[in-house]
Amino acid sequence: MSVDVGNVLLDPKQINADIFVVLGGELLVCLEPRVVNPLVRLAVGDCVGELSIIDTSPPSAYVVAAVETELLAIPKPVFWQMLTLQPAMALNLLHVLTRRIRENNVVLLGSLELQREYRNKAETDALTGLQNRAWFEDVFPKQLELCERTGQNASLLMVDIDHFKAVNDQYGHQSGDEALRHIGMMLRRSLRATDLCARYGGEEMIVLMPGTEIAQARLVADRLRENIAATSLVLQDGRTLTLKVSGGLSQWQAGCRLVDLIHAADQALYRAKEGGRNQIAMSYLPAVLGR
Repeated sequence: MSVDVGNVLLDPKQINADIFVVLGGELLVCLEPRVVNPLVRLAVGDCVGELSIIDTSPPSAYVVAAVETELLAIPKPVFWQMLTLQPAMALNLLHVLTRRIRENNVVLLGSLELQREYRNKAETDALTGLQNRAWFEDVFPKQLELCERTGQNASLLMVDIDHFKAVNDQYGHQSGDEALRHIGMMLRRSLRATDLCARYGGEEMIVLMPGTEIAQARLVADRLRENIAATSLVLQDGRTLTLKVSGGLSQWQAGCRLVDLIHAADQALYRAKEGGRNQIAMSYLPAVLGR
C-alpha cells in the first residue's frame, strides 16, 4: 500500500488492526496529526503498529508520512500466525520493541531535562544565582510546616548590603551587579547545606535555617558577615571593592506565620543599620504571635 505525504497512517483515536513495514519512504511518529516536531523517524525496514496489536489498544501517537511511503500491511491474524510458525520473527520483534523502548526513554529523559532547565530558570534569580522570591514564597512556608510537625526550631536571617547605593553611584550599576553576584556566591559558599537562601529583592537576601535556634543562627550569620568583609571583590576594570553586610535575625516558633517572621527579621535588620552597620541584630517574637 502507498501513503501520500502528510497523510496519517495511525491515529490514537482509531483502533489499529495491522502491522506496517516500511518498504520505501519515511514515517514520522508525532504528538499531533501533522508533520511537525517528530518524536521518532521510521525508515526502510522499520515497522509500526505492533504495540497496538499486542495490547489491543489504540496507537499511542500519530504516525504520519513524511514523504510518499510504500508499506507492507500485515493483518493481525496473519501476524500472529507468522509469530507462531517463525520463532526467529518473534525474537526479531523483541529486538524492535526493545529499541523502541530505548528511543522512548531518550525522548522522555530529554523532555524531563528541558522541564528541569525551565523550572530552574523560573526558580533562580538570574543575577545572583540564588533562588528567587517566588521560590522562597512557595518553599519557606512548607519548610516551616515541616518544622512544626517535627517539633524543630527555625531561624530567619535578612541580609542587606551596606551602602549599596553608594556602590552604584561611585562604581556604576554594572559594578553594582557584580557586587550582587559576589554576595550571592559568598552566601552559597558560607551557608550550610541545610540552609535555604533566596534573593528577597534589591540588595536584600533571605535565609531560612531549619532546626536552628537563634543563638546558633547568630554564629552562622556572623561567620557569613565576616567572610564577606574579608573577601574583596575585584571588579572588571581592576578596581577592588570591599563589601560589608548587615543582618537581622528572628526565631520561628509554632503558630508563627512567615510574614510575621520576616517582619521581625526586617525590624532587627533596621536596628543593625541604625546601630552602625556591619553587624547582626536579633528580634524575639512574642509567644502568642500568629496564634
